[in-house]
Amino acid sequence: MSHYDYTFKVLILGDDTAAKTAFTKRFCYNIFNPSERLTIGVDFHVKTMEAFERRLKLQIWDVGGKERFRFLLPTYCLGTNAAIFMYDISRPSTLDNISEWTGIVRSKGGNIPIILIGSKLYLEQSRAVLKQEGISAAENHNLSAFGEICSETGQNVNQVFELLGELLLEQNRSESLLSLKPLKFTPIRIQPEFKINPYLELRLENAKSNIYVGERLFNQCKYLLLDFPITNTKKYDKIESIDEAAEKLDSSMERGSHKYYISPETEFWGHCLNLQAWFENNYDTRILHRNLAFPLLRALVEVGDPLAKKVFKEEIALRLESGYPSVVQHLINQDYLKYLNKEEINSLLEDRNFVKNLPKWFSDFKDIPKWLSKRIKAKLKGLICPYCKSKISHVSINKFLNGKSMRCEFCYTNVIKDL
Repeated sequence: MSHYDYTFKVLILGDDTAAKTAFTKRFCYNIFNPSERLTIGVDFHVKTMEAFERRLKLQIWDVGGKERFRFLLPTYCLGTNAAIFMYDISRPSTLDNISEWTGIVRSKGGNIPIILIGSKLYLEQSRAVLKQEGISAAENHNLSAFGEICSETGQNVNQVFELLGELLLEQNRSESLLSLKPLKFTPIRIQPEFKINPYLELRLENAKSNIYVGERLFNQCKYLLLDFPITNTKKYDKIESIDEAAEKLDSSMERGSHKYYISPETEFWGHCLNLQAWFENNYDTRILHRNLAFPLLRALVEVGDPLAKKVFKEEIALRLESGYPSVVQHLINQDYLKYLNKEEINSLLEDRNFVKNLPKWFSDFKDIPKWLSKRIKAKLKGLICPYCKSKISHVSINKFLNGKSMRCEFCYTNVIKDL
């Protein structure tokens, strides 16, 4: 049975063109994929290695480089032991964010080893960042080391992690590294717990990640494993939430493939960081799947979480206004509208985005509450054509609620479009 003497969490950071995933997979699996997919949020990898007669377990977190994922970085930095910042030697702009990223890492992780790596040595003919510039950047930001690698050929990849292992042990040593001897026992593993705030906690129990609200078991975590192809990524720019991503992206990797196995410990820390990010972003329900976000937010309200109380009804209204069909259907079917009072419902019905989005979901609900149907129809009944000022007919309203455009019968104007 294999064991390890130390576990270290390592972040791989940098711009999305710095080939971080290719670098990580070359080290962990000795493979190279020239059409590697874009990382959304973070990818997890685990690799064991030897250093100074010690067996190290590295939990490698490949953090997405897109700016829209940047808000997650402070959360991912919690508990980090080391970081590798990567840039593309053919793109000077990939060094632009080094100050911001290293500053965040140090503010959350303390004085940990950080290595600066220039990637894509196979583009030597297109080099735009000189090696001396990389060395100077590492010195100016007080980093631990500098190097250049080529994931395509594997050049210097293992050497980076060998050096990192030495730096990690040096930082955690209590005696001379040269005199270290193998441990005579397997380290005791404590079941992890992660407290997000006084009301919300996660615990790894029997290899399962469990959520506790107010010290009571709320639910067992599940994960989404989505494939985000790197080709034609622009078509995914309009994805506004995890709910949309789950429906629009390929999730086949979740089903029974040992190739994408995620250890319970890695999955646990992934859940911890996602829920931490959810809390730090004021319980924004777009960050979690609807099947977890709203029930969990409601449970937090019930145990007295003041932030949850503040945003609960706001989140319901915002997601209704967004008009995304499956989310609206979930909110109505699970009776979340009962948490909105009469004035809040009226305010929602006055929102033009809510009215414009009605065709996306209204006709899909056979069991929509009668009171809501009446309120919506009453709102639509008072619509006036913005051009000829004629009242919109009952026939046009019914057509609209069944997915067709609402056009004025007199001037044929698309009323909803011009609201």
